[in-house]
Amino acid sequence: MAEQFLKKLKKSDYNLSQVKRQTKDWLRGRAYDEVIKGIKRDKRYLSALLSLSYDKTSEISWRAIHLAGKAIGQIAVDDFAGARGQIQRLIWNATDESGTIPWTVPEIMGEAIRENPMPFEDIVPIIVGYSHSETEDNIFLPGVLYALGRIGEVHPQYISDHAKVVVKEGHSHRDPEVVANAIIAAKRLNMPGIQRPPLPQTEDKVQVYYDDKLMTITIGELELLVKNG
Repeated sequence: MAEQFLKKLKKSDYNLSQVKRQTKDWLRGRAYDEVIKGIKRDKRYLSALLSLSYDKTSEISWRAIHLAGKAIGQIAVDDFAGARGQIQRLIWNATDESGTIPWTVPEIMGEAIRENPMPFEDIVPIIVGYSHSETEDNIFLPGVLYALGRIGEVHPQYISDHAKVVVKEGHSHRDPEVVANAIIAAKRLNMPGIQRPPLPQTEDKVQVYYDDKLMTITIGELELLVKNG
C-alpha cells in the first residue's frame, strides 16, 4: 500500500513539473492559445502560470501575468465561483500572513478585470487600496499603477477620480519605477497635461513592460516614447 502511494505521489509530482515546463515553453513561443486550452483541461496550467509570474525582470513572467489574468477573466464566464476563488487566493497572497512574495498580485487582478470586468467590479477599489502605505516603500504601488492603466484603457468607467489622483501623485514619487508606471498609466487613461516636477531621476533607468516588451529605459526616454506613441 505504501509503495503504491509513493509511486502515485512521485508520478503526480512529475506531472506538475511537466505542466510547468510545458507552460514555460508555450510562453517562450507565444503560444498563448495553447496555454488557455491547457487551463480548460487542467487548472494546474493556471497554477503553473501563477508560479511563473513573480519575476518582473523576466519577459516570460510578464507574459504569465497577462495570461493568468486573462484566463481568470475567461473562467468567470462559466465558473463565477471558481474565478472569484482565484481572485480571493491572490488577495490572500498579498497579506503578510500568507508568507508568499506577492509582487504581481495587482497586475494579475488588473488583467482579469481588463478581460472581464463585470464579475470583479468590487475588486477595483481593492487594487486602488494597495496604493496606500504608511511609508513610500510600497511594493505594490508600481503594480497598482500598471493595473489601473490596463483596466482603464478599455474600461474607463471603472476608474474613479480617486484612482486618477493616485496616478497623478505617482508622477512626483521618489521611486523611478513608480514614476515610470504613472507615466504609462496616464497615457492609457488619457490624462493629458500632468506636469511632472523636475526631479533628478529623469536620467534614472527603469525596467518597464510596455507594448508587450520588457525594456530598460530612462524616465526621460520613456516620457518621449509614451508621448509619441
